Amino acid sequence: MTENKIQLSKYVVHNTNILLALLSVTVLLAGCSAQSQTRVPEIRKTSAQTPIQVVQVFDVQPTPNPTNGDRLIPAALSAEDTAIVLAELEGRLVSVSEEEGSRVAKGDVLAQFSNQEQQLRIRQVELDISRLKVEAQQSQATIKLNRSELDRELLLASQGLVSKGEVERAQYKLDQSVQEYEKMRLATESAASKLEVLKLDLQKTIVRAPVTGVITRRYISPGTNVVRNDKLFEVAQLSRIELRFRVPQTSESLPECGEVLGVSIEEQGRVIAKARIRRRDPIADPLSNTFGYVADIVGSANLIPGLTVYVHLPREGGGSFWLPLAAFPIGSDVKNGDPNTVFIVKGDRVFSRGVVVKAIEGDQVEVESGLMKDDRVVLAPWAGLKDGDQVTVGQ
Repeated sequence: MTENKIQLSKYVVHNTNILLALLSVTVLLAGCSAQSQTRVPEIRKTSAQTPIQVVQVFDVQPTPNPTNGDRLIPAALSAEDTAIVLAELEGRLVSVSEEEGSRVAKGDVLAQFSNQEQQLRIRQVELDISRLKVEAQQSQATIKLNRSELDRELLLASQGLVSKGEVERAQYKLDQSVQEYEKMRLATESAASKLEVLKLDLQKTIVRAPVTGVITRRYISPGTNVVRNDKLFEVAQLSRIELRFRVPQTSESLPECGEVLGVSIEEQGRVIAKARIRRRDPIADPLSNTFGYVADIVGSANLIPGLTVYVHLPREGGGSFWLPLAAFPIGSDVKNGDPNTVFIVKGDRVFSRGVVVKAIEGDQVEVESGLMKDDRVVLAPWAGLKDGDQVTVGQ
């Protein structure tokens, strides 16, 4: 009986150990299963943060076609600073050395008056000065003599040999000779001043250029009799030539102050100078329905005031541009008059742009619409490039 109880007790303990072992395995499997469930989202998150591929591109600047890409507007050149040369005296012009359009430097001789009268007056005054100098020397000698006579009379008067009246008479003669000398001295100075005025008048008989520039007007000819303040010449300074032109008020794109435009002297001609817009009229002209502009010629150019020139204004929409064939995606069928697509860089993104091809010359393509000035066109675009892709511009 006792032996049976002991065997039963061992059986219960053995079964208990088995149950405990099974319970431990179950808990362990549950923990492993929980750990595996928490790691799955982390793997998925890592795969979602894959970096965006960066496409290396080159940018090009489209070149406007000068033949028909610009709008030509007539303009007039004028000098901002013009000197008017007036006659400073009355007389007859005996020679005129410069013509209209001649370039002159400051101080160059433009014309000359007859100066015979001024020469005669100068000669007469010089003779008067010489005579007055001689008379002044004589007066100085008289003063010296009268002073000696006064000294002698004073000496005799101190000895009681002559009367007081003799001394006063000698003093009067000395004072009179001194006054006479002073009058001659003043007359000499007056004649010298008159001589300086006549010499200035003589210089005025030669008409000189007041500034460096070009003669735009000549009002006289040899033999002309003029009076004081008559106009003789107009000399324009070429250092400040301004350009005036008008643009229709209805234009979609009006030029802005500070913008630099091309200038040519013939229609459809090549640009020979540049002009920077200085100001625009605040009010449109009601008769022509246009805005007036004033621009300054930039740099040196062989232009003269009064010349009619043409201002090159970019057409609305940007005009025509020449692009390399490599700017179009690989496999594109580029034909005259057909639409096509190029990629434009804006910031760090690219966007497609529809363009119309006008002409093809070798590896150069002329685009007549779709591009604007300073657009950055991708050269050799990536095969899989699409709108919104992030790019970096290669050097």
